[in-house]
Amino acid sequence: MITADIQRLLEEWKKDLVYGRGMSIHTGESYVADLNLLLGFLLDYKSDAIGLNDVLMVGKRDIRSWFLSRCNEDVSAKSLSRSLSALKNFLKYCMEKGLIQDSEILDMRPPRIHKSLPRPIAAESINDILESVYECKKTDWIIMRDIALLALIYSVGLRISEAINIKRDEFLNSSGFLRINGKGGKTRTIPLIADIHNLIRKYLGVCIYQQAEYLFVNRFGAKLSASATQKLLKNLRRKLGLAETVTPHALRHSCATHLMESSGDLRSIQELLGHSSISSTQIYADIAKKYITDVYDKCHPLSGQNSKKEE
Repeated sequence: MITADIQRLLEEWKKDLVYGRGMSIHTGESYVADLNLLLGFLLDYKSDAIGLNDVLMVGKRDIRSWFLSRCNEDVSAKSLSRSLSALKNFLKYCMEKGLIQDSEILDMRPPRIHKSLPRPIAAESINDILESVYECKKTDWIIMRDIALLALIYSVGLRISEAINIKRDEFLNSSGFLRINGKGGKTRTIPLIADIHNLIRKYLGVCIYQQAEYLFVNRFGAKLSASATQKLLKNLRRKLGLAETVTPHALRHSCATHLMESSGDLRSIQELLGHSSISSTQIYADIAKKYITDVYDKCHPLSGQNSKKEE
């Protein structure tokens, strides 16, 4: 069994993550879930009872064994890396509370992650997606809401959570720029191009909830959920025969990729997306290079592919 003192400590830690350090509730719950996975492994691996001391004194050998068991379950290196981050965060929290003085886990390196490039959506497919919304069997104001929401996410590379948390007054009081509350409580200011501003205005003009708190609302007037937006894209991509990778987050990737292809301004894209580190934005430069290489291989008169065609 797992003792009650550990579960209480995990709940206190989750509250500290969310309310003290500004993490999202989703991230806090994921971190706690990772720790519970470790507890379950230790319970099977060591004894029939796991106490607080077993967790505080966990060693590198224990974690390597845990990771090996998870690898056998086809868990990705990215998930393992997050689990290690969660454990390190928890141990640091325990150090702050005076429960331990140090841990060898804090020096442990995460598994090497082979990054895969996010798949951007072709510009013509994005236009098809927006056009397809008109064909949905919904009321006019909901159709306009969906078009405005998807266009906004793509135009400035918003996360779903950032878009649905915009308040109506924040948009109405904006003058060409909108303040966005991002991950970890960080804020940034994004530009609103005229076409997107007009789309949102058009939606607000027909929305039946004129006193709503949030900009994008559901059919009951409450804040639209992330799952509703994900379901919308799922239905649209199936309707158009697009890949499963076409998601709301893919619209954010597509915005960054298309801007990188046309401008090459990595620093501006970093600010637009709200990345704290330029290394997070660098991936879009890699995508743009791959795109240029593919175009070169297909179109240049001296490329191997064109030489074969001439033969």
